[in-house]
Amino acid sequence: MRGVLRVVPVAGETTWSFLHRVAAAYGLQASDLTAWWRWVNPVHRGRGVRPDGEVLLDEVAQEQLAGWCRVPGGHLAWALPSWSAGPAALAGRGGLGQGWARWRVGSAEWGPVVSGCRLCAARRDPGAGRVWVYRARWQRLCVRHGRWLLDVGEGHPWEFADVGGLGRELDGAQRRFGRLVRARVGVVGGEVFALARAVVCGWWEREDFWARERVWGPRLEQAVAATCRRYPGPAGWGERQWRLLVRDVVVFPEVVTVAAALSDPAVRGLAVGGAAPALVRRPGGEGFMAALGARLGRDWLGDVEQPDQTGPLSMWVQAVAREQRRPAGVLPPPERGMWWVRSAHRPMEVGPGLRLLAPAFDTGAGPGGAAAGAGAGGWRAEPAVPRRSGHGQGLARRHEELFAEGLEHARAHAARVGHLALPHTGAGAGFDLGRWLANRRADAASLTRRQAEQLGALDAWWNPPWPVDWQRAWHRARAHVRERGPVHGGDNLQGLPRWLERWLRHQITHYPQLHDGQQQLLAELGLTAAEAERFNAWPGRRRPAADGLAQARAYAARHGHLAVSRPTRTDEGFALGNWLNFQRHRQHATGRPTRLGRQLTAIDTWWDPPWPVAWQRMWWACRHHLAGLPDGLAWWPGAPDAEQATAWLGEQQDRQPLPHPQQQDLVDQLEALAGKVPVWQPRISDTAWHTLSALLPPPSRTGGRRRSERQILEAIVHIACTRQAWRRLPQTLGPFQACRRRYLRWLADGTLDRITTTLLPPTDQAWQQTLAHRLRTSAQD
Repeated sequence: MRGVLRVVPVAGETTWSFLHRVAAAYGLQASDLTAWWRWVNPVHRGRGVRPDGEVLLDEVAQEQLAGWCRVPGGHLAWALPSWSAGPAALAGRGGLGQGWARWRVGSAEWGPVVSGCRLCAARRDPGAGRVWVYRARWQRLCVRHGRWLLDVGEGHPWEFADVGGLGRELDGAQRRFGRLVRARVGVVGGEVFALARAVVCGWWEREDFWARERVWGPRLEQAVAATCRRYPGPAGWGERQWRLLVRDVVVFPEVVTVAAALSDPAVRGLAVGGAAPALVRRPGGEGFMAALGARLGRDWLGDVEQPDQTGPLSMWVQAVAREQRRPAGVLPPPERGMWWVRSAHRPMEVGPGLRLLAPAFDTGAGPGGAAAGAGAGGWRAEPAVPRRSGHGQGLARRHEELFAEGLEHARAHAARVGHLALPHTGAGAGFDLGRWLANRRADAASLTRRQAEQLGALDAWWNPPWPVDWQRAWHRARAHVRERGPVHGGDNLQGLPRWLERWLRHQITHYPQLHDGQQQLLAELGLTAAEAERFNAWPGRRRPAADGLAQARAYAARHGHLAVSRPTRTDEGFALGNWLNFQRHRQHATGRPTRLGRQLTAIDTWWDPPWPVAWQRMWWACRHHLAGLPDGLAWWPGAPDAEQATAWLGEQQDRQPLPHPQQQDLVDQLEALAGKVPVWQPRISDTAWHTLSALLPPPSRTGGRRRSERQILEAIVHIACTRQAWRRLPQTLGPFQACRRRYLRWLADGTLDRITTTLLPPTDQAWQQTLAHRLRTSAQD
């Protein structure tokens, strides 16, 4: 079917809006056109269509619409954002020339839906009326006509707000944001704008900010005056309603400025406290707030916005610090990146805000030219349903009859099974007893005292303060106890069915968090607090996976990693090292990441590296020496000192390229923190050597090249201090074979013992004690 009229779409227009305009051009209603198609999800007449509703069309329906408006389908695909999604959403349907259509919520798929500028639409189509288009929140200004486009269906009659004399300033801000998105590589405009809008709208709601603000007040008055001058305001509107309506118009320049500042790498460096290396970074505070205040032209910003507040700006600072601490190549959690805005920090939108401010609001005539009632996309507060009045008690008697019927079925069920812990899907004798009980629990406050007593007489725990499925499991366990006897924690729950053992283990693990009534019911099974303690006293107790995961998460939050040795235990006594080692063996046996392994990887990327865990543990020790220990953490027994960490880092640099490429990336991170690794320096002072030279035995006369006795002693001290292998001995100290032979000879004849017990100057006592410790550990081994 080919049309005779040409209707041109507006860029970004919704397909539902375009259908209205095509129908209006022929003097029809949109329903006259939609009747040509079959609908996957038809909308009932009484419900109507949401203002931001969208229509998806298959290929047949698209050809029909293109014929009605006399516009090629390629042009429609360019102008209508939802056009290309129709054939994919309706694939497999159609046939015999029958078109198919489907309803969607446009704002959930293609962004906010706003009322388009009618004057701009009339330039393309002289007969165009109201137009609905998709517009991002930073593209709301119609520069040609000085209009700020508003969302549809927000509960007010306005299609736009007149910006008055603010058009040039808003146009400049809109252009700046467009250039910002094009210039900042890797920055998503919508995410940055949403965060900046949350920050600035948070300032909008604060009285201490308004006490110093001097710009927003004149802008607010100018925008409200220009809008009211064009169309009268609704009856009953006050300052709070107008402030909510034109808020985005007033703060838009500041939102763009804040977005540009937050996307600037220099500002992000100030936010986390500069470029100094640190494992845990602190908010930048004064420098960051001063830079942000200077960009906004508000030098007093630091007085009202503190970096330690729990606002969106502080959350962003913490997210930036996490991004800088994240190892290279590790992606942030989905939807929890640097620009994520918590729901509590998102600004109140116009529609919900007006509903809170005016519970009984009646709109008047506005820019749309008609009252914005329920049928025009507006809203009205639904009146409360009045209570039944008069002397008639028919409804109350009917409720009592229904309750009595359900009570009889409940009495029969309780007599048969002994309880009312029935799932909501349980039914019997043609009566949906489970759903009836679920409704009584959900509306327990409306029961009379007598009705509650009747249900309580059948089952004292018919409406427990804990989940009903727990109550069903308890009744099942009680049936087993009555047949086999009470359970005991001292026998490690041996001999119980697998389902009962797992359930009881879970109850024992979370026994302190159980309700007092739950503990009393468990005592009827024989599981008291004393039995739970006897169960936990068993050696080698296997803990639930959830507890191990919680312990691993707490350890990683404190130490930064999970590269722990097998003897490591947490403060609560949990054998974290053995548990992680078991998880590694289990993952290696399966040959693929396990579900628990993926959860541990989200905590620490290298908890199970393809190289030895000891290497990863030494890497973290070296990082701690270079960047500092986290707050509240002390060096653990046997931890390598700074000299050993430096020697290890030098050894890794000498081994380049490392066996695994990602090991090389980790070493590069340490090199960036350490800079240039220092070369070997002598440790024995001249005074100490004068004393020690007399303790050394005379050199042997077996031939060969003579070695410097002091150089050999320096090599022995170097190996003791760095714990390196003899093969890693610096070339400056000579061949490691000769030094190792002299070490074994001096160890056997007691020369090294005399060296460690001789009084030396204070500057030499550190290496002397280290050498003595090395000799003691060698003797024990």
